[in-house]
Parts: sequence; structure tokens; C-alpha cells
Amino acid sequence: MKNKFFKKIPKVMYTIASLSALAAINYAIFQSSLVFIFLLVLLAHELGHYFMAKKHKAIVSLPIFLPLPFFAIALTRVKNLVTFKSKRDVAIAGPFVGALSALLILCLNLLFNFTSNTPILFLFLGELIFNYIGSDGTRYRQAKRSQSLCIC
Repeated sequence: MKNKFFKKIPKVMYTIASLSALAAINYAIFQSSLVFIFLLVLLAHELGHYFMAKKHKAIVSLPIFLPLPFFAIALTRVKNLVTFKSKRDVAIAGPFVGALSALLILCLNLLFNFTSNTPILFLFLGELIFNYIGSDGTRYRQAKRSQSLCIC
């Protein structure tokens, strides 16, 4: 197969299947449309990492979601990020895109009122605050520290 598009189809199918399994398991437990909203924001978050890593010419895999009840864990492998700026950009792109998508969903919810605004507002704030404290924030701060050490 010479065309790269056809080589990506199985990987895209793994991403879709794992996200569907995660949605099915958690919807069976919670039975709320908020599960799908949360997973949409998580997908946007992971694709933010993916496309920013692609922009920096890194070797990156599509996200795979682990179908666990009560948890939403996604894995994206990134290799060959050499500069500190590229590591920082990839680390911050996920929370930025996730918060932007949560804000968009919140605005759409204000217009169409398909569910309560409170959980979506917490999802938006969680994307901003929790990811700064969590693993993405840790990667961002490490890249920032390493860059300042490099300048000195």
C-alpha cells in the first residue's frame, strides 16, 4: 500500500472502537447524555495533542481509549519531540482544545438547552484547572523549566 491514508484506517477504527466501548460502558452505568459530552471533550483534548505533535513533525499515534467503568483514560504515544518549545506546545494543546470544546458545548447548551449547564461548566473549569495540575500541566511545567535552564 503506497497511500498513507489506507494505512491509517485500522488505527482510526481502533480509536473509534475504543471510544465507543468507553461510551457504552459508562452510559450503561450513568444513563446520562453527559457521558457523551464528557467523551467528546476528551476526544477533542487528545486530538489537540495529536495535531500539535503532527505540526511539530513528531511520530505520533492516534489516541486509544481504555474502556473502564467510572474512568476515562486515553493514551497517545508521541516520539521525537526534540525541542522544549515543541514539548510545551504539545502538552498545552490538549487542555486548550478541550477547554475550547467545552466552552463551545456550554454555549450550544445555552442556546438549545439539551442538558443542565452546571456539569458542563464544571467540565470546562476542570479542563482549565485540573489539567494544569495533572499530567499535562506537569509536562508543561517541566518543558518550561527545561527551556529556562537551556537559556541560562
